[in-house]
Amino acid sequence: MNGRRSLVYAVLVVALVPLLATGVGEARSRDAPQASVKPAVEKAPGQAILAAPRTARERTLIYVLLAWLWLSIAVLLWLLRLRIREADRVFSMGLDRAPEKPAKDSGH
Repeated sequence: MNGRRSLVYAVLVVALVPLLATGVGEARSRDAPQASVKPAVEKAPGQAILAAPRTARERTLIYVLLAWLWLSIAVLLWLLRLRIREADRVFSMGLDRAPEKPAKDSGH
């Protein structure tokens, strides 16, 4: 049981660390000023402007929100797993079955 738990934690770390590391690297690369080869094109008033986080604080807030979201999903899955294990335990003990009624004697 303890080995299974450590395996789950190891898989969780291996799955989340690269995901978070790529986000931090991307955020740092966006902060660095880049020299543009193309001349700046003026936007026409009718063109749509894409919404994107501008400051580092906004990007950090998005990553924190995503981390909380995935953490809450993991906690809900853990609680669901506990409920399933409890239901399996009750089923194996036979507590979910209705009590058996004694058979009536036909010789009365």
